[in-house]
Amino acid sequence: MESSTEGTRNTASSAENIVQAQNVLGDIYIQGSADSVVSPRMVPRQLPAAVRNFINRTVEQDALTTLLNGRDSTVLVSTVDGIAGVGKSTLVVQWAHRIREQFPDGELYVNLRGFDPVTEPMAPTEALAGFLAALGVAPEAVAAAEETRAAQFRTLAHGRRMLLVLDNARDAEQVLPLLPGSPGCLVVVTSRQRLDELVAHHGAQRLTLVTLTHDEGRRLLAGFLGDERLANSPDAVAALLEHCAGLPLALTLVAAQAALEPDVALEELASDLSDERERLDVLDLGGRTGIRAVFSWSYRALSPQAARLFRLLGLPDSPDISAEAAAALAGADQRQTRRALAELCRAHLLTRRTADRYVFHDLLRAYARERVHRDDTEEERSAALQRLFGHYLRMTYAANRRLAPLRVLPEIADAKARLAREFTTYEEALAWWDAEHTSVLAAIRQSVTLGMSEGPWLAHAAAYPFKLRGSIDELKVSSNEGLRGALGSGNRVAQARLLGDLATAHYFHREFNTANKFAQSAVELFAELGEHNREAAMHIQVGESFLELERYADAADSARHALRIRGISDDQVALDGVAEAVLGLAEAHLGDFTAGLAHLRQALEISSDQFLRGFALLRIGSVHLLAGQTDEAVRSYQLAVEHCRTIGYELGEADSFTKLGEALHAGGDVSGARQAWQSALVLLDRLGHTDGDVVRHRLNELDAADSDEA
Repeated sequence: MESSTEGTRNTASSAENIVQAQNVLGDIYIQGSADSVVSPRMVPRQLPAAVRNFINRTVEQDALTTLLNGRDSTVLVSTVDGIAGVGKSTLVVQWAHRIREQFPDGELYVNLRGFDPVTEPMAPTEALAGFLAALGVAPEAVAAAEETRAAQFRTLAHGRRMLLVLDNARDAEQVLPLLPGSPGCLVVVTSRQRLDELVAHHGAQRLTLVTLTHDEGRRLLAGFLGDERLANSPDAVAALLEHCAGLPLALTLVAAQAALEPDVALEELASDLSDERERLDVLDLGGRTGIRAVFSWSYRALSPQAARLFRLLGLPDSPDISAEAAAALAGADQRQTRRALAELCRAHLLTRRTADRYVFHDLLRAYARERVHRDDTEEERSAALQRLFGHYLRMTYAANRRLAPLRVLPEIADAKARLAREFTTYEEALAWWDAEHTSVLAAIRQSVTLGMSEGPWLAHAAAYPFKLRGSIDELKVSSNEGLRGALGSGNRVAQARLLGDLATAHYFHREFNTANKFAQSAVELFAELGEHNREAAMHIQVGESFLELERYADAADSARHALRIRGISDDQVALDGVAEAVLGLAEAHLGDFTAGLAHLRQALEISSDQFLRGFALLRIGSVHLLAGQTDEAVRSYQLAVEHCRTIGYELGEADSFTKLGEALHAGGDVSGARQAWQSALVLLDRLGHTDGDVVRHRLNELDAADSDEA
C-alpha cells in the first residue's frame, strides 16, 4: 500500500512538472524516455516530388534565390502569386528541391487548400498540428488553441534552418500563424491572391508569376510530344500556343491529350481550340484538374459584387477596359466598381495593365463569357452592353466637342450624349481617345453585329478622332461596320454620313476614284434628305479628290457649287473655309497664283477649325512652291508642321514634313530635305501608311546621288 501511494505521488509530481514545462516552453517537454511527448530532434523532408516536364523559369528561380543571399536577423518570406494554372506550385517545389541542401534542419510543406473545390481552406490549427507532428511532437502534447500551437511551433523552429513551403494560401490571415519567429528559416507562400498584408507588414518579397513565352510554351509541348512531332506541324503548334495563351495548365492538358492519341493530328486539336466557345470544353478533362474546375475555385471565392462584374466583363469584345467603362457596363458607381476591380486583380482573375486599364487572360475571358451566359438573363446581358455602348457614344461625342468644336453631330445621337462628362482641355480629350479608340472600334463592331442602334452613330462620331490620329485603316473598318448597321436598320440619315466617312477613309488611302464614288453617293442621299449643308460638304470632298487626280477645273467647279448650295447653319463658316481652300489650290494649278493665294488666305482667316487651319497652311505652301517661291513655301510648310503637331494630327504632320522636304530640295538644301523626309518617314511608318514607301524612295534617291558624287 505504501508503495502504491509513493507511485501515485511520483506520477502526480511528474504531471506537475510537465505542466510547468508546457507553460514555459509552449507545450513542449522532452523526457528522453519511452513516454516522451517530443521525439529526439527530427529532420522533416516533406517536399512533394518535382514534376517531369518542368520549364526552367530561370528568371523567377533566380529571383527566389536572391532571398538566400540576403539573410539577416529576420525570417525571410516570399510570396508567389499569379493566375490559376500558371505554375506557381510547380515552380516553388522545383526550386525548393534545388536549394533544399541549404536547409540542414529540413523542409516543411503544406497544401493550405485555399481554393479547393471540395473542402474548406485548411485552418491554421490543422496546418500547425501537421508541422508539430513532423517535428516530433506527440499528438497528446499538441495544444488545442491556435495561438498556443503557433507558440509551440515557433519554439521548436527557433535556432533551426528550415525551408517552409505554404502552398495555395487563401489569404494572409491563414499564413500568419504559420510563420517562424526567428531567423534562419525561409518561408515561400503560393497563392492565387495577392497577399499584400504580408508584403506591407512583414516585409515579404512578392513575385508574380506570368504566363509562358512562346518559346517556353513550345518547350513544354515538346517535353510531352517530342520535337519531331512538333516540327511536322508548325502551323498547328503555333495555333495551340496562341489558343492556350501561355497558360501552363492549358498547355499541359493539350499536350496530355495529344500524347494519349498519337494518331490524332495536331491540326485537328488546334481546330477544336480555334472556337472560343468550344475552347473550355477541349481543355476540360473533368475532375479537379480541368480548366473550368481550376478557374471555378477562384471564382467561388469572390464577393457577389466582384463575381457579377467578372461575368459582365466577359461580354465586351474589346481587348481591355477602363474603370469608367466597367462602371458603365455594371451600372454601378466608380467607387464600387474600383473595389470590385481591385478584388478581381488580387485574385488574379483580371490584370491591371496600366493605371486605369484592365485585361483578361484569353481563357479567363472565355470562362467569364460562359458564366455570364449561364448565370445572367438575356435581358441583363443586353442591358449591360447597351450601358457600355451608350457610355462610349457619350464620351466620343464629348471628345468631338473638345477636339472639333465646329463639327455638327446629329441631334439624335447628341441627345444621348447630354449626360457625358465634358473634357476640360484638348489634351484630355485626345488622351481619352488614344486610350479608348481600340475599345470604341470593338464596340462599333459588336453593337452592329447585335443590331443595337448605337453602332452606326458611334461609327460616325469616331470618324473625326480616327482621322485626326491618322488611324485610316480603323476609320475604314469603323465606317464600313457603321454603314452595315445603318443599312440593316434602314437609318438613311446615318447612311449618308457614313458614306461620307468612307469617302474620307479612301481619300486618305489615296484611293481617289473610290473616294469620289462614296462621296457622290452621299451627295445624292443628302440631297434626297434635304440636308443641303451636308450635300455641299460632300461636293467639297469630291473637289479634294479631283485635286489629287489633277482634274483642277472639276475641283474648282465642285468648290463653287458647294458655296452656291450651302445654307446658313452652325458649320457654315467651316464649309466656306474648306471650299475656299480647295478653290484656291485649284486656281493656282490652273495658273492664277494670285487668286489662289487669296482664296487660301481667306480660308485661313475665317476658319477657327484646327484641322482646317492645318489644311490651309499646307495648301498655301503648295501654291508658293508651284509659283517657284521656295522660301515662302518652306515657311508655310514649317508652320503646318508645328500646327499639326500641336493638335496631334500625325498624318498631317507627316504630309507637311514631306512637302517641306520637297520645298527644301527645290531650294537646293539637300541636307534639310533629307532631315524633313526622315521625320516624315518615322511618322508614316508608325502609322503604317503607304506614303512611307514614296518618302523612302526619295531618301534612297538622295543616297544614290551622294554615292555617285563620291
